[in-house]
Amino acid sequence: MASSIRISVVIPTKNEGHYIGPTLAQYEPYLEKLGLEVIVSDGGSTDDTFAIIRQMQAQWPPGRLRFVQAQGKQNIAIGRNAGAVLAQGEFLFHTDADVHIPDPEYFFHTLIQTFEQRPEVVAATVPIRVYPNEARWIDRLYHEIMNQVIHVSFYLGIYLAKGECQFVRRSVFERIGGYNERIVAGEDCNLFYRLHHEGRIAYLRRLCVHHSPRRFREYGYLRLNLIYLREALSLLFLRRSYVEEWKAVR
Repeated sequence: MASSIRISVVIPTKNEGHYIGPTLAQYEPYLEKLGLEVIVSDGGSTDDTFAIIRQMQAQWPPGRLRFVQAQGKQNIAIGRNAGAVLAQGEFLFHTDADVHIPDPEYFFHTLIQTFEQRPEVVAATVPIRVYPNEARWIDRLYHEIMNQVIHVSFYLGIYLAKGECQFVRRSVFERIGGYNERIVAGEDCNLFYRLHHEGRIAYLRRLCVHHSPRRFREYGYLRLNLIYLREALSLLFLRRSYVEEWKAVR
């Protein structure tokens, strides 16, 4: 089985019963065709997340959908690392429980082709947008600006990559020790900052992923960006997260 797996999709969850079913279903048609496996790393869900995964496991080819639930203190970095430990693929695709890919076959083929043609590339990301059926004008405007800022940050050596889409060579990910588990928020940017010392980071503008606007609806764009700024400054000057726990929005 391991020899046929090339890409390991790692998804952290906690009470994601509303989203996890459709998110996992998008990968099923491409398991064999693209050499995918999906690993769900749960942080202690108390809803029906696990029941949904068990039901889908019974329908998928053996070993292609796995579930791990780490014990003890949890944050998203710990969850992502716990999933990556089980990975068998040459590449890790770290993403979230609400992320949908418009065209998975084209998406993964383009990423693999980029890594094959450019051996110096160790990681990649793409623009992030809101689900088209839920997008408002403010969502489109904000995400367009955010994606431009993320792209420019690569040229400035800051690497403001988001956890919705982080595609990484597993060997390099393991070499640098994965995500920094001491970081509660901002572990995604920290990973790409550390990875850029190992090779090139690619930003593929012709691809994209979609995610739920739930956090923006809960906090509003101004408040949420002030929170992100606070966490960025804390990591920059204090070398730690400001928050002790990142509040989940369901």
